[in-house]
Amino acid sequence: MASVFSSWRVWRVVAAVAFWAVLVGVSVYAMADGRLLQGATYDPAVLEDPSRTDDDRYRDGGFKPLEVYGFFGVEPGMTVGDLWASRLYNTHVLAHLVGDDGTVVAIVTPADEASERAMQRSQDTYEQRNSTGSLSNVKLVGSLSQVPDNSLDILITVRNYHDLGEKDARIAFLPGALRVLKPGGIFGVVDANTDKPDERDESVHRINAQLTIDEISSGGFEYLGSSDVLHNPDDTFDFDGREDDAPIHRYYIDRFVQKYRKPAR
Repeated sequence: MASVFSSWRVWRVVAAVAFWAVLVGVSVYAMADGRLLQGATYDPAVLEDPSRTDDDRYRDGGFKPLEVYGFFGVEPGMTVGDLWASRLYNTHVLAHLVGDDGTVVAIVTPADEASERAMQRSQDTYEQRNSTGSLSNVKLVGSLSQVPDNSLDILITVRNYHDLGEKDARIAFLPGALRVLKPGGIFGVVDANTDKPDERDESVHRINAQLTIDEISSGGFEYLGSSDVLHNPDDTFDFDGREDDAPIHRYYIDRFVQKYRKPAR
């Protein structure tokens, strides 16, 4: 009876905090053991930058960037790494969120060196997106190896953890992610979920959520929790989302959102 009462008291506190957080505009996420993950909230106007594309705006509906970045705790003045920045969708929004006093490090690849083609594509995309000067706080770098030690407050990778390859390659990547984060820094991971247990399903570009937690935790990170903000109960997990006949567009399929922390020491 005492344990039931204790659990009830914990969740009563959680509910009260969440209620008041809504009133003051703070996003709060509760973990199963009653601990809280508190995230930031932002002005939706940051998504109205005219240099963002129509595809960006369609993607916003499925990715919910302000909620995802809020969960990771992105704040003005931070230095945030966008790993595998590609077309700079995430970089663009993050640049607004960290503000003039912050920096977004757009990292082309986690490999030792970016190809000339990948660098040129990212540079061209940067110039197109920076037409209004909104990406003046962005630093484009070729590889994770070029990012200084202990320099990032947050490192984010979106829909790319599975692209690191098989298990050995994914595990080998983690020391580099730890290296670039400041002590206590956050590693945010978003990827497409699969219902296949303990598996990376490369045929449809997905990876199991629990497998990811186990791997990253074993690599030296502290797992802080997950958000279901990108959960889609209609997903059947047997397609990529880029197929012409896909039942759900890839921007809207079921994805997990996981938050990790580099130990403070």
